[in-house]
Amino acid sequence: MTYLFELNHPKHYYQFKYVMQQLQQNGHTVKVIARDKDVLLSVLNEEKVEYTIFGKHRKKMIDKIFGTIPILFNYFSIVRKLKPDVIVSKASFYGTFTAWLTRRKSVIFPDSEVVKVTNRYVAPLATKIITPATFGLDFGKKHNRVEGFFEDCYLNPHVFQPNQQIILKYGLKRPYAIFRFVGWYANHDVGNKGFSTAQISEMIQTVEKNMTVYISSEKPLPQDFEKYKLPIPSSLMHHALAFADLYLGDSQTMATEAALLGTPAIRSNSFVGPNDMTNFKVLQNKYHLLFNIAQYEDVLEQLNKLSSQSHKQEWTEKKDKYFELVGDTNTIITNLLENI
Repeated sequence: MTYLFELNHPKHYYQFKYVMQQLQQNGHTVKVIARDKDVLLSVLNEEKVEYTIFGKHRKKMIDKIFGTIPILFNYFSIVRKLKPDVIVSKASFYGTFTAWLTRRKSVIFPDSEVVKVTNRYVAPLATKIITPATFGLDFGKKHNRVEGFFEDCYLNPHVFQPNQQIILKYGLKRPYAIFRFVGWYANHDVGNKGFSTAQISEMIQTVEKNMTVYISSEKPLPQDFEKYKLPIPSSLMHHALAFADLYLGDSQTMATEAALLGTPAIRSNSFVGPNDMTNFKVLQNKYHLLFNIAQYEDVLEQLNKLSSQSHKQEWTEKKDKYFELVGDTNTIITNLLENI
């Protein structure tokens, strides 16, 4: 069969990377289409992945609305040309709608229960839905659950080995902390927020007493923060996270990645609370790898605790126990895709 993978974020590529490889090894054809967004194309180019651009990411909601029809038209044209049997995406309306329109099959991988567009419009159109076992919603007979998290697909020790030479090559000074701030441009981010500039400045001062601070930011930051910029290519971020002694951010994805790499991690944004996504609750309450903190004062308190001395060995042991409990996520997902 021919599988078309739609990518809108670097995480999507990493999540599907080894699944795509297994499908190809099993004799299937794999095609990739990508959105021109953030650092995704840089990652694909660095990894030498062939792809077709189906649309450009737009930050303003009005531009998103008016850009929908051109993207759908382009998407439809690409599908007619590439002739896939199955369209695979994180949870794309473009992919599921085009598959429905052209009588093809579609598979989505939602892991955030709060994304209303997915629940109302995307899931009903999908042929198969694959989620973590802990996912809090039920999509019926077409819903398949897998153990662990989708980040396991690319962070499991069987497929990812952190390379300390990369840290040395780019001159990262240990011990160090990585701060990650997102732009809050995505559709599901509307009405939500992360840290302010003043808060970021105070957090830097708190942590740099004990360790070097590096910042990765999707949103523009003041010139004063330029000296903290993380000096590595985007495609090597997981190596930097793996050797960090502390992670802090308002990002959803990178918080999970840091935790699963054995790095003490703090996540704080307006999603945190009683209605937070299940995967983050599980990482904190079951595996004790992540702190989800709503109040800024509590963030500062936890930062002080985690930066005053290294907790790396403790987190590494907890991370190792986690991966002992989950199976080979890539093989499980590959089998589900082949038996659609």
